[in-house]
Amino acid sequence: ERVIFREITLREGDTVRTSEQLYYLLERSRQNVYNMGLFNSVHIVPTYLSAHDVFLTVTVSERWFYWPTPIFKYSDPNFNTWWLTRDFRRVYYGAFLYRYNMRGRNETLYAKVQLGYAKEFAVRYRFPFIDRKQRWGLAFGAGRTQQDEITTGTLDNKREFITLRGRETRREWKGDLEATLRPAFDMRHSFRLGFTHADVLDSVVRMVPGYFTEGDARIDYFSIGYSFVHDQRDNRVYPLSGTFTMFRTDHYGLAFLGDDQVDLTTFYGAVQRSWRTGERWSLGGSLRSKVSVGPELPYYMQQGLGYDDYVRGYEYDVIDGEHYALFKANALWALVKPREYIFSGMKNDNFKTLYLAVYLNAFADFGRVWDSRYAYKNPLANRIQQGYGIGVNVVTSYDQVMRVEFAVNGRAASGFYLHFAQPF
Repeated sequence: ERVIFREITLREGDTVRTSEQLYYLLERSRQNVYNMGLFNSVHIVPTYLSAHDVFLTVTVSERWFYWPTPIFKYSDPNFNTWWLTRDFRRVYYGAFLYRYNMRGRNETLYAKVQLGYAKEFAVRYRFPFIDRKQRWGLAFGAGRTQQDEITTGTLDNKREFITLRGRETRREWKGDLEATLRPAFDMRHSFRLGFTHADVLDSVVRMVPGYFTEGDARIDYFSIGYSFVHDQRDNRVYPLSGTFTMFRTDHYGLAFLGDDQVDLTTFYGAVQRSWRTGERWSLGGSLRSKVSVGPELPYYMQQGLGYDDYVRGYEYDVIDGEHYALFKANALWALVKPREYIFSGMKNDNFKTLYLAVYLNAFADFGRVWDSRYAYKNPLANRIQQGYGIGVNVVTSYDQVMRVEFAVNGRAASGFYLHFAQPF
């Protein structure tokens, strides 16, 4: 109960001036509880005991908390790039093991065993709150990764690789500690301290001297970071209304710890806004940008557009660079309006409720990467790129999203693309 009450915007004895305000706060409370990711469905129903007294009943349908998830994932930036070769040597396989809601307090234990293209072993534990007021949280984790094939650059905006099968071309060890502060329902501050060690074979250094710092075959550094998130979206998996604001900064290399191999600071910001303009219509837009500041940016620490952030229509391209900006716009129409389907014959309550919504999507994206080191061999850098298209988006239970889109980019190239995350 304590975990659920933390998300409800009303307390026993509160006074609400109007019924409109009451129903607004009840809907915000329902969204807060649902966005914890613990429940398939959440309902908050008011019962009027008198003209002035209201009793609230909260009903939830819990998800399955033990969640072994198989890993079968492409190593390329997106499914569409992998599908060009269908090379199963470039596939990750293994399993995640999640234990959600540990001790009934929304704590999460995470373990990962991954084999295939890259071997990774990791563990993480998250406490959403460690104090009585449920404001401060804590998370910590560690992991090891090794790869036989690594990306060492781009040519004509396509990735170039070094592959030394069975040689552990690159190895990484990482660990971090994160403290979080949640002063309000929709706000969260995060403070991070991390350590990274990575090394590559000497053959990588000979071919790409600037992969780490100039001529080095290994890199060790501490990092500190801060993030701020203000999230007022109705649904964090697939928002139809509300605002999301995020700012993140990280500094890599702490000289006072004898950490002089790296001196890099990155700033990342994102703003996303969605509007429900009708029963079936929703409009949305987002702006993301990243700035890197430092005397030298090793290729190992560089990431522009084409990975997590990309212009739709350029799924087959990677645009490296120190800085970038990306704008996305969407117009959604609900072909199948969001609805919960109850299967009363299902004995297991965790799978009795099915959420389903289908949207038609029209979109336009614009992005630009600023690159001072590799632009001479990558023509998409240092100029605005744009993509337009239409698609069908399917949203279902357990935060699953599938998007099938047709896009045309600024080079007049077109194609169908498949994604498994929200468009923003």
